[in-house]
Amino acid sequence: MNVALLLSCGAFEGYFGRVQGLTRESYLANYRNDWSWYYAAGLLANGIQPLIYIPSLHETGRYDTDVGVPVRFLPLARWYHPFEGVWPKRIARRSPVTLHADDVLNTRAFMAPLRAALREDGIALLYVQEYWTGRFDHLVTHLDLPVAAADHGGGARGAMTRRKRETFARAAALYSQTPDECDSVRAHGGDPILLPNGCDTQVFSPDPSIPREKSVLTIARLTNKQKRTSDLIDAMTHLPEDWRLDILGTGPDLAMLQRRAETAGVAGRVNFLGFVGRTELRDRLRRAGVYAMPSENEAVAIAALEAMGCGTPPVLTRIRAFEILVEDGVSGRLVPVSDPAALARGILDAWDNRAAWGAAAAETVRARFDTRVLYRELARTLRAACAPPPGGGDAAPRPAEAGA
Repeated sequence: MNVALLLSCGAFEGYFGRVQGLTRESYLANYRNDWSWYYAAGLLANGIQPLIYIPSLHETGRYDTDVGVPVRFLPLARWYHPFEGVWPKRIARRSPVTLHADDVLNTRAFMAPLRAALREDGIALLYVQEYWTGRFDHLVTHLDLPVAAADHGGGARGAMTRRKRETFARAAALYSQTPDECDSVRAHGGDPILLPNGCDTQVFSPDPSIPREKSVLTIARLTNKQKRTSDLIDAMTHLPEDWRLDILGTGPDLAMLQRRAETAGVAGRVNFLGFVGRTELRDRLRRAGVYAMPSENEAVAIAALEAMGCGTPPVLTRIRAFEILVEDGVSGRLVPVSDPAALARGILDAWDNRAAWGAAAAETVRARFDTRVLYRELARTLRAACAPPPGGGDAAPRPAEAGA
């Protein structure tokens, strides 16, 4: 069974190129840092062949990788290229209607190569990142194969939800990360499957022989509106001089954050380290005194799970995806969004309680977020979504619609 994982970016050149600084060659050779590669490995381990699909302005074709997961670039029609500029994207984000329209335009621009790829690759099911989007609405009503979709942090806020009762009913499967998100999907007529992100507990586990350092570690794509890494930099002004902040990641706001550290007078204690490989990441998590993530919104963040799996006490913001991870004062600390002083207090609390909170955090991940369990369930439900219903017939019958 072949499953295509369609990433939510409008174009490879925007997110992976402009934001991450990657080329096609470096992406294919080295990039393994997001949910799609983790999910793909989990599906492979459970007998499903995944392929990663990415819309692109300039790339095309299918490429094999060293981990057995092919990547296919879906070329966007030339008429769409002007819409992928920075200013058109900013205009599109002004309202739910314009955002939905941009999603649909973007999707229409790669529908022809998508249909050809689905046939050529023998795809049994298309898995779409984010179901609150216009892209999902368009695909689930215009393709004649099962379409599943998932919550990867997008959320209903700011989305046009008028068609969701129709499009959710057409989905082969809908995957939600939290109980609250499941309730939101049900309120729009969907039948969600609760399946959060997970952690490879065989890799990300504590090592008591490694001493903890008086450091804060965070892992983030440096887009400050969502990740609010600037709050961590500001929190450093409330921490003693012997504390340092290590930031793993890159993104369009890197220069702004570096200036923020200079202005705050903490540049000498803030290290911008870029992305690192999984082994180095695990080793840094095992040494860090505290893991912090001050995001405004997230799915169940894989980075936070991996930190907890390594026994690093977490300090996270009080948002619904993090509230299911951390019991405040037991397995970490939850703090308000946009409150650097509270963030600093939480970091000091976590350091003082690092042994107990770290052990409780690691146990939480082992008990509830082990990828061996979660990916087995993902594979099972994807197979079920493709299975014919009792009595025969197609797995996901849909009325034919005209147009692309």
